[in-house]
Amino acid sequence: MSYFNQFTIEDHPFETFIPENARFLIIGSFPTHKRNYKSTFQFFYAGTGNMFWPVIGKVFRKTFEHSEGDNAVSERKEFLKERRIGITDMLLKCYRHQGHSQDHHLSPIKFNDIFSLLEQHKGIETIIFTGRQKIIGPLGLFETYCYQRDVNPPVLRRTTEKILEGSFAWKGKDFEILVPYSTSRTMIEEERTNETELVSMYSTCLT
Repeated sequence: MSYFNQFTIEDHPFETFIPENARFLIIGSFPTHKRNYKSTFQFFYAGTGNMFWPVIGKVFRKTFEHSEGDNAVSERKEFLKERRIGITDMLLKCYRHQGHSQDHHLSPIKFNDIFSLLEQHKGIETIIFTGRQKIIGPLGLFETYCYQRDVNPPVLRRTTEKILEGSFAWKGKDFEILVPYSTSRTMIEEERTNETELVSMYSTCLT
């Protein structure tokens, strides 16, 4: 198989979910390969190798009753509505290399228009990126998205809790930018973090 035949083109399988009164917007890169959520549910961070929902559950002391199918999706959407949290990804279409799920195996084709989402949902005050890798992670993809639109990307600093923190100005409005560690099990090992630290980080970001 030639190198170029090792890539597949994929469209994002889920729609952006942002409640009307959302204050927070969580942004990832692109969903894991579909085989990784085949036994769970078709929504953000449903992959068996991701700790996002267990971490969020502990942040808000919420026990999710459903872990499979449409009921699991509906339960999480209702939870996000209650907590005024929106969720989306940076990429709407991408190349995937050999069926791998890690961000460095993805190449952008079409960016999600984040600025349009912010314009539509004017209550959003805080943007949380679920990965900090330059170029390939959610934060790096957002920086590229900004450069393509001649907009200066956010300048961030590292807090004592290891969260990257800063602000971003767009159309006269300042948004708080927060970047905790990734909840991907692969990145948890690489960043030498753990569930306890992630719960603390996301608690700081979302409360």
